[in-house]
Amino acid sequence: MNLTANFARSLALGLMLILAVPAAALAEPFQVNGKTIPDKIALVNGVALDSKLLISEIKVYRLMNRQKNKTLTEKEMDEFSHQALARLVDQELIFQEARRKNILIKSELLEQRVQEVRQQFPSQQMLRTALDIQGLTMDLLKTKFEKQMVEEALIRQEVVPNVKVGDAEVEAFYKENLNKFQTPEKYEVHHIFVAALQSASHGTTIQDPALRKKAEHLNALLDEDAKEKIRGLDYQLQDGADFAALAKEHSEDGKSGSKGGSWGTVALSELPESLANELKKLKQHQISGPIRSPYGYHILKWTKLIPAGHIKLSEVKADIMNALLRKKTLSEHRKMVSKMRERADIQLFY
Repeated sequence: MNLTANFARSLALGLMLILAVPAAALAEPFQVNGKTIPDKIALVNGVALDSKLLISEIKVYRLMNRQKNKTLTEKEMDEFSHQALARLVDQELIFQEARRKNILIKSELLEQRVQEVRQQFPSQQMLRTALDIQGLTMDLLKTKFEKQMVEEALIRQEVVPNVKVGDAEVEAFYKENLNKFQTPEKYEVHHIFVAALQSASHGTTIQDPALRKKAEHLNALLDEDAKEKIRGLDYQLQDGADFAALAKEHSEDGKSGSKGGSWGTVALSELPESLANELKKLKQHQISGPIRSPYGYHILKWTKLIPAGHIKLSEVKADIMNALLRKKTLSEHRKMVSKMRERADIQLFY
C-alpha cells in the first residue's frame, strides 16, 4: 500500500498553480473561516503537533479547488481542516506505535523518496518555490515522507500478514457483481480509410481573418481530395475489386491497411457516432459506401458478430483477489488505528 504515490505529482501541480495564485493571497496570515490556526494543534500521548503540516494540507486543498474555479464554502473548509487534523493525529499514533515496535526507515530509502520529488523539477529554485506555495520546507517534506513510509511499513508488518482472501470469497464476489464483468456485443470490423481534417473546427483558432480564410480554403481542397479518393475506391469495390487488396494498397491507416483493412473487434460505443450508425445497418460481409468521421472517410464491412457475454472468472480472478485484499487491508488498518485512539491521550487545540 503506497500512500505517497501521487505526492510528487501533487508538488508539481503546486508549481503549475503559482501563476494562478494572487500575490496578496500568499502574503496574508493563514486562517480558516477567519480563525487563525494555533501553533500547536494537538497533544498526542504528550507529543505536541505543530500546525505546519495541517496548514500545508489546507493550502493544497485550496489551491486545487482554485484551479477548478471552485469557491469553497465555510462548511467545506471547516470539514476538510478537521478531517486533515484527524489524519495527522492518526499518523502520529501510528508513528509512535511503529517506534515501539522498532520499525524504522533507513535514511537512504527516505532520501530516495525525496530525490523522486527533486527530479520532477528542472531546478532547485522551482522546487523551493513549489514547496513554499504549499507551506512546506525540505525538512517538513522529509518528516511527511518519513511518517508515511513508517505507516506503510507498519501495515506490511502488522496488518497484511493477517489479511486472507480465499477462492470462495472471490467466486462469491464475482457472482454477486456479474453485471460488472459484462462484455458488450462486438463487431469484427474492416475498413479502408482516407484521412481528412475536421472542417468545422480547422482554422477557428487563427486570429487573422485573411489567414483563417486561406486555411479554410486549403482545408476544403484537402477534404475534396480525400473525398475523391474514397469515391474512387468505392467505385472499384462496386466493380468487384478485392477489399483487402485495396486496403493494403490505398488505406491511410497503416496499421489496419497492412492487414487487409482489419480493424479488430470493437463495440459500437467505441466508434464515432457516424460509423456506429452505419455499421448497425450493414449485413455480414456487406460493404458500406463512404462515411465521414471526425478523422476522415471510411468504407466499412464487418465479418463476425461476437455476442455480449461475461468475462470468465479465470480471467479476472487475480484482479478480484487484489481488490478484496486491498479492501480488507484498509478495513483492518482502520480498526488498528481505532484501537490506538481508544488507548491514547489526545488533546485537540483546533
